[in-house]
This record gives sequence, C-alpha cells and structure tokens, in this order.
Amino acid sequence: MENKLIQSPMPFMDQLSDAVLVLTRDYLIQEMNVAAQQLTGKSKTEMQGLPISKLLPDFNGQLQEQRVVVPENLQQVVVKLDELGTDSDYLVCILKPCMQDDDLETQCDPQKDLLVSLTHIVPDFIGIKDGSGKFVYANKFAGELFGYSHVGFIGKTDADLGRLIPCFKPVFDYCIQTDETVWQERKLKRCLEKIQMPSGDRVFDVYKIPMFTEEGKRKNLLVFGREITDQVSSHEKLLESESRYRLLAENSTDMISTHTIDGNMQYVSPACEQLLGYTSQELLKKKAFALFHPDDIRRSLEAHEQLLDGKEIGNFQLRLKHKNGEFRWVEAACRGIKDEKTGEVIEIIAVTRDISERLEAEELLRNSDKLSIVGQLAASVAHEIRNPLTALKGFIQLFQSKGIVDCDKYYGIMLDELNRIEQIITELLILAKPQSKTVENKDIKELIHYVVALLDRQALIHNVHIVCELEERMSLVQCVENELKQVFINLVKNAIEAMPDGGIIHIDCVQKGAEIEVTIQDQGCGIPPESLEKLGEPFYSTKEKGTGLGLMTSFKIIQEHQGKIDIQSHSGKGTIVRIILPTA
Repeated sequence: MENKLIQSPMPFMDQLSDAVLVLTRDYLIQEMNVAAQQLTGKSKTEMQGLPISKLLPDFNGQLQEQRVVVPENLQQVVVKLDELGTDSDYLVCILKPCMQDDDLETQCDPQKDLLVSLTHIVPDFIGIKDGSGKFVYANKFAGELFGYSHVGFIGKTDADLGRLIPCFKPVFDYCIQTDETVWQERKLKRCLEKIQMPSGDRVFDVYKIPMFTEEGKRKNLLVFGREITDQVSSHEKLLESESRYRLLAENSTDMISTHTIDGNMQYVSPACEQLLGYTSQELLKKKAFALFHPDDIRRSLEAHEQLLDGKEIGNFQLRLKHKNGEFRWVEAACRGIKDEKTGEVIEIIAVTRDISERLEAEELLRNSDKLSIVGQLAASVAHEIRNPLTALKGFIQLFQSKGIVDCDKYYGIMLDELNRIEQIITELLILAKPQSKTVENKDIKELIHYVVALLDRQALIHNVHIVCELEERMSLVQCVENELKQVFINLVKNAIEAMPDGGIIHIDCVQKGAEIEVTIQDQGCGIPPESLEKLGEPFYSTKEKGTGLGLMTSFKIIQEHQGKIDIQSHSGKGTIVRIILPTA
C-alpha cells in the first residue's frame, strides 16, 4: 500500500489551490496537500491517520457533493469524495470554500465565478450574510481590511469575528446593531462606519440591503462599503478652514463678499452695513452691478472680463450706492475662484473698503501741491506779466507825450500783450482753483507743449534749455487734462531746480504698442540711492525747502490713470524719469 501511495501524484496535488485529502477505505486521512493544511488549520502530522469524521463531523462519507462546516474555524466547505484513479484502496476528498448559501451555486456556474472574481478586484468591502447573520461570502478587500482571511469570514457571525479579532470588536458590535435595524425596517439603509486602525481612523460609506423569502423570512443581507476617509478628512479640513475664515470675515472692517459670475451675491460679511447701510440679507437679494455708479460700469465690466480670464484685480476704485442714495468711493481687490476640473472661473471673491476719507485727504494734499506750484512760479509769472505791462505802459506814455490820436498801428501790439497777461492769469487759476474731474481723450503732445511754454521763461532764468523730441503720430490717452499737466509741471520744475548752473532738459515721447512713454532727462546733480527709494513718500524731499508733496501727488495721479512712473538716477549724472500711460 505504501509503495502504491509513493507512486501517487502528491507533488502535483501540492500545486493545486483546492484542498485535497487522500483517505483510506476506512476514511482515515493518509495524505494531504498544502492547501488542505491551510484550510483546516492543522499540520500534516496532526491530520495523518486521523479519521475524517474527526476533521469533518458533518461528513456522511457518501460519494456525492455535500456541504459541511470545519469546526476549528467554523468555515463552510463543499466536500466531494471520489475514487483515486483505478486504485480501489484509496479515496480522494476535495474541499472547496463554500461561497454562497443553498440557493446560490457559484461553484458550478462559470459566469458567477467571473462575478466573484470581479468582486475581489474592487477596493470596496463586499459581504453577504444569511438570515441568521452568518457570512456566506466576503471579498478579498474585507479580509485585507481586518487582517483576516476573507475565506475565514464564511460561516461566522459578527459576534464570532469580534471574538476572533478582538481589536475590531467595537466595529462588529456596531454592525450587529445596524444589521438588526435594517431587518426591522425592511429597507435599504445607508450609514457611516468608522474603523479604528493603528495608522488612524478609516471611514466607510456603507449600504445594507435586506432580502426576504416569499414567506417574508430573512434570507440575505447584502453589505457594500466604500472607503471615504480622504473625502471625510478633506471635508473636515474644509469646514475648519471655512469656520476660521468666516470668523475673520465677520470681524473684518472691510466688506468681504462672494458672488457668481452673473453678479448674484452669495455671501456678504457684516461690514456691509457700516459701508453701504444694507444688512447682509438685503444685499443677498441684489446684483453687484446694481450698486455701481453709472460712470463706473464700463470700467467695472472691463475688470470683470479680466477676472473671468483668470487675472487678479487689485486696488480697483469705484463708487457704490449707499442705502441712503449717496455714492461712496471704495477700493476693491478681487480674484476669481476656478473650477478644479474645467479651470473656468465660477465664483468671484472681493474685499472692499471705504476710501472716501482717504480721497479727501489726498485731494487736500493735491490742492496744497497746486498752491505750492503757484508760489514757486511767482517769480517767473511776475516776469511774464511785467514785460507786457511795460509795453502797454510805454505806449500809453507815448500817446500822452506826443498827443497821438491815430493809434491804430499800436492797438494790435497792445491787444497781444493783454491777451498774454490774460492767458497767464487763466493758467494760474486753473492750477490754483479746484476743477471738476473730466476724463477725456487727449493728445499728450499738446499737454507737453503747454507745460514747456509755461515753464520756458523760468528755465531761461536758470540758464536751462528744454529740448523736445515728440513722435508725430501717437494715439490719444484717456486722462484728466489738468492732472497730467500738474504731473509734467512738477517733473520739469524738479529738473530745472536740479541744475542751478544751467543745462539741458530732454523731453522724449514715443508710442510702444498700446502704451505711450514720456521721458524727462536732466543733467543735474542726481539723487543718492538711499534717497531714491523714499521718493513719493509724503514730506520727503531732497530739496532744502521741499515738501515732497509734488512727487507723491504725481505718483498718485499716474497710478489713477493706470500708468506707472520709473525714476533712475545716479549722483552727479542726472536723473531720468519715465512715465508710461496706456493709450485710449
């Protein structure tokens, strides 16, 4: 007998995934493969010579397929007994894990085998229990999740698993409770199940579906669980972040708002009531564009288009309508929030603050600068007026002394001189008196010629010559005429005063694409590097009696015209000021 068994195909059977036992005719276990040892949890030494009835008490020894339970691990298996080839001295017993209950015969159906294979691939928990709560199926993910063989789930209840894997007992106890609720309610139930792991909690979105027999008895409970740990963590972080930023928003003195790309308000912080007189709830019923001043709508729409293109808008000034009907100047910083999938802007967030008082202060400084210019021009203006007055006085004295009656030939000269005086006085009034802001399209060459004509006499007094090289054909610029004149007067005056021994001022003007660049270059003493960084600060000046208001005002005016000023200077080598303005 032993010789026959040695010649049997045991090496081959060790390669099989099914558990195989070789029995004698007396049903004693003679040999077994590795899979049998793994399935039963017993070693070769423990099983050899053991009656099959000790290993499988429910096995009846018939040559037919039947289902039994392995007592050691409560696992259900399908047992098939057959002759070992032509050798009548031995029987072969094949054990396969039982996958489903009596009504589901996946062992015999290739299509169902394929379905089972698919359930093993998915990274979700899939389990099937019978009416008594015993698992009849669990996929591989279930085993990996709890660190236990998925095959070992079969035939066991949650209570059994809680005893076998005590570290997960709270999870299985919770499952018992929710299972019973599902059976009682007789309908699908969705719940969150949290599993505590050494590396941290894992959260599952679980669906439990009860199935009943025709008589209404409990048949099967289908359990599907998908891990949502990352989503829950992200959601919790989002809520924490939202709570933190909402706290900041609701205590900020600036109005913080979000709205759709159509202008519908979605959130407005409480600061809106102090800024515009409306409560948050009142503003949520309005569209953002309904609050804009009519004169600001075109600029606002252009800025809106830039936001939709993904650009950020900073320090955008406009007027918003207060609840009392007045318009208030505000400054807004805006940016678009993009959809992660499409990359398109779906929402706009804005931080808005009241700048009415700031603008009033800036206007006072600007007026102060104008008066300063008038005072500094007094000497050259007096000279400009004295010359025509001298001519007029001379003609009148000539008429008196000679008794000339026919004075027609002198009238033209006298009128020209009077017109010259009137022009000078008018220009002084323009600088000294407040003017309404009118934005117009202007030729920048005309503004430069005007300033040169006004300051040319003062330049000659200081032995300074102004040389202009202006490109003939240039686009117009959209500007407040008097404000740009004020900037050019400030910069040319500074250049004149920087050359006490005389020199040349070059004024160049060229168009570069959609921008116009004006360059004012002197041959003066230059500005030290440490002073260059502070230019534009109020009350900082490199001149002995300067206030610093001129440059500060100039910087502000150019900024409001969407332009920029760049100053380059070296001690002893003069200064170059570049003004860049967008074309209309």
